[in-house]
Amino acid sequence: MNLTEKEINKFNSFYDDACKKMEGLIILEGYTPKSPNFFEKRKIKKSIDLFKKALEIVPEHFPSLFFIGKLYQRLGKYEDSLSYFEKALIYEHSNHTLPQEASLVAMHLNNTEKALEYSLEAVRRKPDNIGVLGNHSMNLLIFGKDEEALLFIEKALSIEPSDQINIRIKKKIEDVISGNATRPTFKDSVG
Repeated sequence: MNLTEKEINKFNSFYDDACKKMEGLIILEGYTPKSPNFFEKRKIKKSIDLFKKALEIVPEHFPSLFFIGKLYQRLGKYEDSLSYFEKALIYEHSNHTLPQEASLVAMHLNNTEKALEYSLEAVRRKPDNIGVLGNHSMNLLIFGKDEEALLFIEKALSIEPSDQINIRIKKKIEDVISGNATRPTFKDSVG
């Protein structure tokens, strides 16, 4: 794509402004934030609008697509979020965070098929990442694929045997398989 200097400057301006507006509003790692307040929602919506203007200039810009997906996720608009993550997946083929986030949003939408497809894609992209392996194991367990879940969690623990989160996931898988625990739901896994 050949852009004029004016188009490049406009794109950079929209993208930079959008990034400034979203600072502190999305979480890329770790905990689930509380619902945004009125002023945060306004900033999120303005950031989305600016990213969309950047996309009018460069429609395949992966970071803009990804950040719009994250912002919609923050608003709890999971269908919109998944739509932007899926658009980003068309253009970006190595980043493991993208399919992992798409999987999480698909779980919110109770879309089993996509949740498993995207968590497996995250594993394909980053096969030695213990967080990605644990996430996929949990998805498999939730959807009744216990033996597969056990294989993936054992791989994660072979990489980092002392990881407490994956140790708990393995125990949960074993307890479900043995009948000592009920199958967790998605809400259980994030709650």
